[in-house]
Amino acid sequence: MNFRYLVLVMIFCLQQGCAVISNIASYTVTETDIKTALLEQVDKFTLKSRIVGIPVTFAVDTLNVDIGPENRSVVVMKVSATATISAFGFSYPAKINLGIEGEPYIDQTQKAIFVRSLSLTDSQIDAGGFKGNLASLANKYLVFFDQYLTEYPVYRIDTSNIGSAWLLQGQIKMNIKPGKIVFTP
Repeated sequence: MNFRYLVLVMIFCLQQGCAVISNIASYTVTETDIKTALLEQVDKFTLKSRIVGIPVTFAVDTLNVDIGPENRSVVVMKVSATATISAFGFSYPAKINLGIEGEPYIDQTQKAIFVRSLSLTDSQIDAGGFKGNLASLANKYLVFFDQYLTEYPVYRIDTSNIGSAWLLQGQIKMNIKPGKIVFTP
């Protein structure tokens, strides 16, 4: 009877050990993880600037994230925002839709994922009857996003998870797959 009990305990320990190794062997970040992390920072996306001397406030309304579309190693962000132009005591809102893509990379010292080398894939502006592509204004906001994403990560890795904390101790490989980023030793 004791031998059987010992065998069952050993099998249970082996099974639990395999589960822990599985968690240590990789760490996955999904589109939803990145979108949630970015939406928590949405207040930082408010920008006040001047265009041709006129004050403009830019605020993000919605944000969508797509990782690895068409098996490419990029993160695509679709941003819908409102740019409010203040002039002569009036405010004029303009809806801006931007498509931005960039390369994800991990900074192991900060334990975070950043997106760099941004490029503009789409820009649509709807302002008081004018609808179209206004590249000069969109490029100004692309510079803002590029500066923002250089300073702030799109995702911080959860180091309370034993597997991810252990994984970050050594060199890791980042694989971008449709819908997710997978880190392995």
